[in-house]
Amino acid sequence: MTLAPLIAQHRAIEAALDLLPADRFDAEAFRRVHQLCREHYRYEEAFLGDVLSPKLRAQHEEALEIAENLEGALAADVPYLVRRFLAIVQHNIIEEERDFFPTYRATL
Repeated sequence: MTLAPLIAQHRAIEAALDLLPADRFDAEAFRRVHQLCREHYRYEEAFLGDVLSPKLRAQHEEALEIAENLEGALAADVPYLVRRFLAIVQHNIIEEERDFFPTYRATL
């Protein structure tokens, strides 16, 4: 099993994140990232199954929870939630590629 599709999805998410401004709410750009994350997390969890750590699953859940909050947010907290969303998604990609993927590859 190759991790190439997961890494390609990470790159697509990162490219979409680069288009999402942290200083204002761009609903269209945000919804694109949110959709990519939903699709990727669903795929990744199915692909990796039980070997995906609870910590990484929790990061997925947190990112999606924040995104759902953003979808309904109209208050001044939107910039804060956007920054949190950007941070947890990027942190998850870094942690998976730095810590989890090398260990996973070693088990193949």
